Amino acid sequence: MARGRVLLAVLTVLLVRISPVFLPGLSIEPRTLRVSADAKAKKSPESLEPPKRPLTSFLRYMQEMRPSIVKKLPKGAPVSEVAKEGGRKWRGLSAAKKKPYEEAAEEEWDEYREAMAEFKAQGGVMPVKKKRGAKKQRDPNMPKRPLSAYILFMMENRPKIVKSLPADAKVTEVMKEAGKQWRALTAAKKKKYETEAAKLKKEYAKEMDAYKAQLA
Repeated sequence: MARGRVLLAVLTVLLVRISPVFLPGLSIEPRTLRVSADAKAKKSPESLEPPKRPLTSFLRYMQEMRPSIVKKLPKGAPVSEVAKEGGRKWRGLSAAKKKPYEEAAEEEWDEYREAMAEFKAQGGVMPVKKKRGAKKQRDPNMPKRPLSAYILFMMENRPKIVKSLPADAKVTEVMKEAGKQWRALTAAKKKKYETEAAKLKKEYAKEMDAYKAQLA
């Protein structure tokens, strides 16, 4: 009886291996190799990828100007010298010339904060970093930073943006579309959000002054 079971098992394995070649009409699939579609589609919180941190205004400037800076320095100049020269040039820029880089950076950081909030809401887990030291806890009484014009726009328009995209659209795709729509707005249409953001910023400044006075 035992020998018969072994022989049956061997024949089954052979049929699985040769059926695609000699018996194309026959499909034999061992149960142990079957994986349900739900198991494949289901993702654990750890499998979600966190959004990437955007560049600062200075790094955006360096990304654009690095080739010309390197060209003006002696051949083979170390990275530290390139960074030093880039920093010197950046500090020498007027506020008007810095503004495009700062605005672009602020917009991307707003998108990043929104994407990060969505990532955490979906159960996303940030990779654990090595601790350098005890992190100072934020005072719960400290006023919260005000919302930017872009975030105010997102809060109002996000449902419509999500509805316009495919049902399985990723958070990053929602943020990309939101950024696209925000950049396409005219100055007149942006003014509504910018005015509200300026108002919130003034209120925040007053609250911070009161907060600091309490600590003094």
